[in-house]
Amino acid sequence: MVFKVYIETYGCALNKSDEALMKSKLEERGHKIVSVIEEADVIVVNTCVVRLDTEYKMMHRIKEVRDYCRRNNKKLIIAGCMSKTHPYTISLIAPEASLISPQNSDKVYLAVENPSRVVLIEGRRTRDLIGLSCDRSVVPIPIQEGCLSNCSFCITKHARRELVSHSIEAIVNSVKKAVEKGAVEIELTGMDLGTYGIDLYKRRALPALLEKITVEVEGNYMLRIGMINPEHLEEILSDLVNIIRYSNKIYKFLHIPLQSGSNKVLKLMGRKYTVDEYRALIKEIKNHIPDASIATDIIIGHPGEDEEDFEETLKIIRELEFERVHLAGYSVRPLTLSASMLQVNTVVKKERLKKALDAIMDVGLRVREKYLNKVVEGFTTEKTNTWIARLENYIPIVIKDHVNLKYGEWIKVYVDEITFFDVRGHVNS
Repeated sequence: MVFKVYIETYGCALNKSDEALMKSKLEERGHKIVSVIEEADVIVVNTCVVRLDTEYKMMHRIKEVRDYCRRNNKKLIIAGCMSKTHPYTISLIAPEASLISPQNSDKVYLAVENPSRVVLIEGRRTRDLIGLSCDRSVVPIPIQEGCLSNCSFCITKHARRELVSHSIEAIVNSVKKAVEKGAVEIELTGMDLGTYGIDLYKRRALPALLEKITVEVEGNYMLRIGMINPEHLEEILSDLVNIIRYSNKIYKFLHIPLQSGSNKVLKLMGRKYTVDEYRALIKEIKNHIPDASIATDIIIGHPGEDEEDFEETLKIIRELEFERVHLAGYSVRPLTLSASMLQVNTVVKKERLKKALDAIMDVGLRVREKYLNKVVEGFTTEKTNTWIARLENYIPIVIKDHVNLKYGEWIKVYVDEITFFDVRGHVNS
């Protein structure tokens, strides 16, 4: 029997690639993917649970969809991280819903085709089975899943704990397919790309993977490297910097989460580096690639953070002048050590978040001033109501003109406006 399946996905690039994997497996078995929920026989909610507010949003959405399914006699499947970390909670909200963990995304057809409830939340990721969203100009390609760190605040490690690296050959093949189908930006994604290859090659193999892709995959595209935790970066830093520096196929961009500017808080978080060690990594990168763009993650209000710790975080934000900061207030997560610690007052946390955001906005404007009233080169990657291009270091350029451009085109832009997040201007013909 053929089913019409609607999938809605929340969260990170890994979830998006899992959605692509689900779609490809369902289509292989003859089922039809629909883009409108009303047309579906089966509805899949691919969940995220990284933060408390996200969990509440997921619970609300599951209730909504469950009510809709019951009224219209449709089957409900809950996939993604929440199915792995909160199976009991989901069973209370939607007892008849099938559960599919991220590692079982390729087996979603078992739940679609079975008239009874199916629960698949154990098992490991199938190596070299990679989902591709080839209908977009920007395509995430997972190269690994799993984490070798043990941060005290993180729930995602419980949803995607085991390290499974896809082979270099499989990833290169996936990049080739994506580029052949029109992708101009490839996001190499995973939980921690610094661990890539340890399980498969007994070494950190990210530089080798990047070299293989850039040598073997022809076409008009740029690679964006996903998150690398500092504790896994040092061993590959020299090789990684060299390949980024000399390649014209890789954005000069690295996402290296700091989380806090306080050594005391880093220790409470279970992070395996000091602020000085982190600072040394960034300075080494900037020494070799002066225009490199560094993105980082900062958590404000983690248990144990006092005013002095917070000021240390503000200090390092201003000192290192990050090109992008993903800012978040600490969020209590079940199954984590941080949840059992004495929590920072919510009002205090909100006040610190505002101060941190002000500092981030000031820094963002400062690091973009050098582009103001200059002609820059950008690589066109996306189009919404206007075109978006990327500088070589991944900073976004908003094109103000209504012009006919092509995806994957290097264009010259005169920048006449900056924000803390992007630069904006007109095509310079």
